[in-house]
Amino acid sequence: MVSVIIPFIDESDLLREALNSVFMQTEGDIEVIAVCNAPLFPDSLLGLAESSPKLQFVHEPKSGSAHARNAGLQAARGEWVQYLDVDDLLLPDKIKTQTEMTHADVVVSPHRYRFLSGKEQESKWLDRDIWEGLLNSGLGSTSSMLWKRAALIEVNGWNPGYSSHQEYELLFRMMQAGNSIVPVNHTGTIVRQRKEGSITQTSAPVRAIEGIRLREAMWHHLISIQQDTPSRFEALRQYIFKQLRNYYRRQPETALHLYRKYFTETSFTPRDMHIPGYAFFYKLFGFERMESFLAAIAKRR
Repeated sequence: MVSVIIPFIDESDLLREALNSVFMQTEGDIEVIAVCNAPLFPDSLLGLAESSPKLQFVHEPKSGSAHARNAGLQAARGEWVQYLDVDDLLLPDKIKTQTEMTHADVVVSPHRYRFLSGKEQESKWLDRDIWEGLLNSGLGSTSSMLWKRAALIEVNGWNPGYSSHQEYELLFRMMQAGNSIVPVNHTGTIVRQRKEGSITQTSAPVRAIEGIRLREAMWHHLISIQQDTPSRFEALRQYIFKQLRNYYRRQPETALHLYRKYFTETSFTPRDMHIPGYAFFYKLFGFERMESFLAAIAKRR
């Protein structure tokens, strides 16, 4: 059995769409656990549970996706666990394809991001080396992964101490515990942009710092087990550089301190910046002048 766990607050329309994508899976042995993460359970959804014998509701009033996901894990009975964010969709063969990896404790795969305009973009995918994928956030997202329930329980599930990057923090602990993370280069998940309810601009610095803190913990672990290779250090720096770009516009002094820590002793070329000519002008002007210039342009817009 596969237990599909869908945390939600009050997004009834999105929940129905997510459920429809689950019920269309070609893998038939599925239970669905919808976890309401609101202070009060919405009465309007009570009839939804009666519409399908595979669906049950759990109420977790303690706010936070980690608490909701752990509540769903406690109720789950499946060998595998599929976490599905309420605004995401599963393609019909997603679960079937990943459950074929019977030797894995976690299966990671890319996803496809769908903008409000309808345009779609494939996620970053770095499956050559699991540590490089972890360090540079290239192993997909929560909804594109599949987990063995026993392995999740072994590492105590999701960590409420992180408000973002939770799936990568969990993958890191599973690697430390010796679990097997198997990449499958098959896109079976659509991650959708939302008009509202996503991470706000005010929380962006928190997200950046949490992401850097997590990757530094990964790097210190690799040093401790003598697995700190140059290619992994490059993956670490590529990730940190992108986070510093977001952080610089809000707390420039802290961003510059971290920049000096990682980028002044050896040469560095940023990759996948999605800004034409960025690497060239970065080499020409440096980080601070380049980001100040881009910030000025953004402010004028």
